[in-house]
Amino acid sequence: MKSVLGRLVSLTGRRWVYSGMWVLLTSSFFGASVQASEASLRVAFVYNFLKFIEWPQAEQESISLCVLGAEEPSRQALAQMEKKFRQQRRIRVAYFANNRELQSQLSSCHMLYRPESSARFILPPLLPAGVLLVADEPDPKEQQVSIALMRTLDNLIEFIINETAIGQAGVKVSSQLLKLAKKRSKEQR
Repeated sequence: MKSVLGRLVSLTGRRWVYSGMWVLLTSSFFGASVQASEASLRVAFVYNFLKFIEWPQAEQESISLCVLGAEEPSRQALAQMEKKFRQQRRIRVAYFANNRELQSQLSSCHMLYRPESSARFILPPLLPAGVLLVADEPDPKEQQVSIALMRTLDNLIEFIINETAIGQAGVKVSSQLLKLAKKRSKEQR
């Protein structure tokens, strides 16, 4: 009798252990899934910004989207952008892993995207003409950020346009995009 009861307790204990493992494994999966979803949403914003911006180098064959230190969820979302077209121009995605690559190739970029995870990159005080910086959760004091993707208190993503930085980049932004953007408050300027 004792051995049957011992086996039952052992089986029940294993089920609890397996159930606990399942909960741990799936919760980390769902956490990664949420991270991937947010990265995909932010990349979708970047992709759609391309529709509303005109660069002065319009005669070039492609639009260069340069990405600073993107982690895997962002890379997966950005990979879907490769070979797509905006304004009859192919989108080319280039990744920069360090400051040296950034400094040597920055002038070949049209849009520079800085995910939140790439704060280690040091940007020059003035970006080259024709380079527009889109940044996730930037410091409000950063003046070269043209479009900031920000999380609201309601956990939504909104974007803020810095018209001064857009003017310095020398690009034209559609009035439609300007209407959709959240306006910067005076204390953010």
